[in-house]
Amino acid sequence: MLGFFLRAVNISENPPELFSDELINFVSARSVAEKGRDLHGNLALYFSDRTEPRPPVYGYSAYVSSMIFGDGPICIRAPAIFFGLVCIVLVYLVTRELFGGERAPLFAAFFMAVIPWSIHYSRVGWEPAAFLPLLLLAVYTMVYGIGRGKKWITVLSFGMFSVTVYTYQAAPLYAFLFLAALVIIYRRYFLREWKVFAAGCFLAGILVIPHISTVLNEDMMHSRAERIFTFSEGVTPESIGTFFENYVSHYKPSFLFEHGDSNLRHGAGTGTVYRVMLPLMLAGLVYLFKSGFDRKSVAFILFWIAVFPLAAALTNDGVPHATRSLTGAPLLCILGGLGAGGLVATLARRTGRPAYPTALAALIVVSSLASLALFAKRYYYEYPKQSCGAWECGHRDIFAAL
Repeated sequence: MLGFFLRAVNISENPPELFSDELINFVSARSVAEKGRDLHGNLALYFSDRTEPRPPVYGYSAYVSSMIFGDGPICIRAPAIFFGLVCIVLVYLVTRELFGGERAPLFAAFFMAVIPWSIHYSRVGWEPAAFLPLLLLAVYTMVYGIGRGKKWITVLSFGMFSVTVYTYQAAPLYAFLFLAALVIIYRRYFLREWKVFAAGCFLAGILVIPHISTVLNEDMMHSRAERIFTFSEGVTPESIGTFFENYVSHYKPSFLFEHGDSNLRHGAGTGTVYRVMLPLMLAGLVYLFKSGFDRKSVAFILFWIAVFPLAAALTNDGVPHATRSLTGAPLLCILGGLGAGGLVATLARRTGRPAYPTALAALIVVSSLASLALFAKRYYYEYPKQSCGAWECGHRDIFAAL
């Protein structure tokens, strides 16, 4: 309920304008559904645009939403709210499946409900909003299927990774990396159940064919990526240094706890997570190695830590980039959840008194809510005015006249 309120309150007015990225997806999907062609007169899986073809998942979600809410900001942004709430649930499920218990998953879901990174990207009606829930769902179904012996769910997870590529421009990179990492980590299972692996690869291959066809036949699919690619001038000492600087910038306190992304369309100029989470995340790293967790789960989290800034580091455009590194949001919540859950469990075990761990849990929640209150003042009252230029105010009036 808290997560829904933070994502839905005043959604029509904050962010203060329907940006072109929000409009193009919805209007293109509506045009295809009602006229059989997108705005450029084409009929293809990806929507035509002046810069690059746009993945279709969010646009069609917004069109379905318009059947309920009518045309306007609410219909365009309602799917983002829904996807954001799904992410909260999936963070809980993924954490529980990887590490068991209830404390850590609940804390992780709580953090996902309240951090600025998740709140903002659950209020903007564009492609990244659809990316994270599908990636998390693919991860969950694979780990769940393997852990519970549900072969058909494991096969389905391969298909979920393929569907993810149709959500966001950076999604193919992460879908491939996460799928490859899980196959390697659970290689003994797949060597034993080779038919499951073969069926999964077949399903994934069938579903990804339209994407591959678009990549091979659509020149604009590459033009923007080539312009902003960190190694566009080749692999040189300078480009390697730039990549390293871009990569490291996503671990710096200035990005995580202070200023976040400098682009006001990507946040309110605050940190992506709260300072109060720092000791909890550090504790989570300690418990990751000292709590006897399954080595496969530990390996997957370490992989996740290593790759979440990758798409942003490979582009030299607005770094650090909160959108291209969005996979870091659930990761940090999971680490914070492991730390909070581990500290509460340790205190309960060492004291034997329920009052102490309860007090610690309450302290973590209250301090997080205090941080949320400070962020809310900034985000819901100051940000709409300060970010009006970044959102190019005026599109809404044009859209209303169409």
